Amino acid sequence: MATSLRHDLLQMGIAPGDVVLARAAYRAVGRAGDGGGDFLAELLDLVGDQGTVACLAFTKGGWWWQAGQLPPFTPATPSYAGALPNAMLAHPGVHRSTHPQCSFVAIGRHARALTAGHGPGDGAYEPMRKLIALDAKMLVAGCVAVNPGFTTTHLAEVDLGLHRRRILPWLSVSRYLDDQGQVRVFHRRDPGCCSSAYWKFYGAYVRAGILTTGKVGNAYAICAPAAQCYAIERDILARDSRFNLCDSPDCLTCNALRWDRLHRWPLWLWRRARRQSPTWFRRPDG
Repeated sequence: MATSLRHDLLQMGIAPGDVVLARAAYRAVGRAGDGGGDFLAELLDLVGDQGTVACLAFTKGGWWWQAGQLPPFTPATPSYAGALPNAMLAHPGVHRSTHPQCSFVAIGRHARALTAGHGPGDGAYEPMRKLIALDAKMLVAGCVAVNPGFTTTHLAEVDLGLHRRRILPWLSVSRYLDDQGQVRVFHRRDPGCCSSAYWKFYGAYVRAGILTTGKVGNAYAICAPAAQCYAIERDILARDSRFNLCDSPDCLTCNALRWDRLHRWPLWLWRRARRQSPTWFRRPDG
């Protein structure tokens, strides 16, 4: 499996010295050992000492009325984003940013610089700006269908002010420990838009000739350069700010949590009520 993974990563365009933002579903990729260490080990070995591997290590928050029940974020808090970020957190050379909800982890030459200066007072997706400056590549393996697209789209949305269309973002909170060890409440200011429709950008990537597709292990994978993806995404969203909306009538974010979609709230609420209590909407016999 290890030899195959290295070959597959090379075929995806990953090379020694690269900076790579990776997202992967270990179960889909397949691995020889528990925890999926082969994928991370092969990726780190391939980029080498001059390269860097980064990953999203996002953690769950809650609503403001739940704040007192939320455990404070610490550098050891597990990520909900899968086995890869948690495997990286167990690596002796890992660096992690201190953003209470959207921390990044990184290993390698640029790891410290990538994660520094990303705390409670900073934008959620700011490390993406550093990855763009480092000419990073973005690799998604095994989770393309369930988590389409690339994280650069979130940065483009923020830079265009599209996050301001989210209704009452401060309702989303976390807790964290400040430099004095005191527990503080964090209010999210720049929530991400729904990413379910990020596949809509794929055609533009293909037309620009920047999207590589293939297999990593047993999993379908895509890879593209961060800088070019960001430029394409920002250009498209600047011309059509609703391009990133998903088509699901059940999506909370796209149908009920945006000011420009507020008119869809009654229908979304009716559908949710009908789904949760179908007997209320059943026609009486006769």
